[in-house]
Amino acid sequence: MISKYDYHKRDLGGNYYGTKPKKKNRLARSFAFLVFFLLIVALFIYVFPEVEVTIVPKTEKISNDFEVVVDGGLGEADLEHYKLPGITVTAEDALEKTFPATGEKNVGEKAKGKVVFYNQTGLEQTLSTSNSLASEGGQIFYLQNNVTIPKAEVSEEGTIVYGTATAEVIAKEGGEAGNIAPGRLALIDLPFSKQSKIYGEVKEKLIGGSNKTIKVVSEDDLKNAEKKLAEELNPKLKEQLASKLDDGEKIDDRLIEYRAVGVEKTVELQEEVSEFTVKLKGQAEALAWDENKIREILAAKLKENQQDGKQLVESSQDVFQIETKEVDLEKRTAKLAIHAENQISMPIETEKLKDELKGMSETEARRFLLDKGNIKDVRFKFNYSITNKIPDNGNRIVIKVGL
Repeated sequence: MISKYDYHKRDLGGNYYGTKPKKKNRLARSFAFLVFFLLIVALFIYVFPEVEVTIVPKTEKISNDFEVVVDGGLGEADLEHYKLPGITVTAEDALEKTFPATGEKNVGEKAKGKVVFYNQTGLEQTLSTSNSLASEGGQIFYLQNNVTIPKAEVSEEGTIVYGTATAEVIAKEGGEAGNIAPGRLALIDLPFSKQSKIYGEVKEKLIGGSNKTIKVVSEDDLKNAEKKLAEELNPKLKEQLASKLDDGEKIDDRLIEYRAVGVEKTVELQEEVSEFTVKLKGQAEALAWDENKIREILAAKLKENQQDGKQLVESSQDVFQIETKEVDLEKRTAKLAIHAENQISMPIETEKLKDELKGMSETEARRFLLDKGNIKDVRFKFNYSITNKIPDNGNRIVIKVGL
């Protein structure tokens, strides 16, 4: 009886077979796997590998400093004489905001009382209701009626008798501060030389002043509102200016002129309100220049320095700075100071190097490149490689020059 492990029974000379075909299949699979493995290895050695070689050349720094004049009246660039036409750019916008009123006004009753005036001069002095009288504490008072102070005279005994007159006065502002004690009042409208000779005196304390404070729009409120609006509006105008520039055109803050072209407010000075609204219309005008033209001037200067076959090498070490010097917005002119630092080196023949590096190990390639007089450093980046060997296929070699 045949067990379940035997192969199918076939009546060929009375013999059974089953294990030999199994062994042949195993050998075939092993051979196929070996071929596949060798193929993969070959691909990673001869086909897939690529290398990126970054060469850092030995460089020489070149500095250039020169000045360029930007002139709004110039029609076209004069690169030979470092002159560029100024480009006028304008923007206009408005901003409206509400602000709190912070001013205070005392609308209480005004202090009143009598004042005796003295005149030590030989001429009579007439005072009107517009003349200001100031106390030592700074309170201001006005006459309620015009008054004439007689001149001083000499008595029969030979003494000087001052001219005197009595008049009613009222405080300029309401409030208890006007209830001043007896003391001297200066006539601050008179010439300074007369103020010591013609003056008033409060004999009895002034009365009637009372306090009642309200919120009003002060002069500072209006000024600060316009200032804050301008501080917010000007950056927006600057953004508009920048959006109108073409590629390569530049502006500097010193070459922007801001001005208010209109102010609208909902209140008047000293008006009683808790808040008020102000609308500011602003305009900005800038004098711009084409930076590409400056780079053309620089390129011409660099070309003069590229002697003995040396070439310009772009790097992160390059410096290109523009500083605004003299500015005259009225004449629409400015002077720009340019400072540039660039690197030049002997040329790197990348295609020739590809042929020379084929088949080298990383160590051999590094030594070979560093032995050249114009290479400072070299970096390798291998991809899909198990040997870190330079591929024999030049298309799989990428050479970059950088700093």
